[in-house]
Amino acid sequence: MALFTRLAPAAAPSPTLASATWTPEGTFVSQRYRALEGAIVLVYTADADRALAKYAVACLGCTYRAATNAVHNLMSETDAAKAANAHAASCRAIPRGVPARPDDTEAAEMIRIRLWARRYGKSPHSVRICDFNAIRVELQRPTDWIKALLTDLAQSHPGFLTATPTSSGQGTRFTVQPFVRP
Repeated sequence: MALFTRLAPAAAPSPTLASATWTPEGTFVSQRYRALEGAIVLVYTADADRALAKYAVACLGCTYRAATNAVHNLMSETDAAKAANAHAASCRAIPRGVPARPDDTEAAEMIRIRLWARRYGKSPHSVRICDFNAIRVELQRPTDWIKALLTDLAQSHPGFLTATPTSSGQGTRFTVQPFVRP
């Protein structure tokens, strides 16, 4: 007889548990570190299919993001693992859980802002997909989506971004054009 028995309420999933296994869309997470108060630090790449993949680091507890090493070179997995381990050893952030996925308009604006910062030089700036590695955790979009957005931007704003076929004919090269100076 179950007169005085009551089922315990189902526990909500812990932010730590959700972020401990989460992989941002369009990336491959190769390593995870736990910071001092439990936040997860990800080591990830968006181009795992390449022989020389470029990696980035993101903490899911604080705002730490890194896509280059101390001398501003793109990171290998080893460099990214060292950066993630060093950050995890000193970060006291609590887990914030998985970041909310932005809608397409917000994601497109994130990319435009990143490209716009490249216009301040005197010469055109080549755009590589790995230029977006640091924001892939917030962006949460696959590489094909980014390439399609870049193509649309190049068609609608050719004074800002140009698209030309690569020499092999197997892809497209995007270039941010500098501001026109009088």
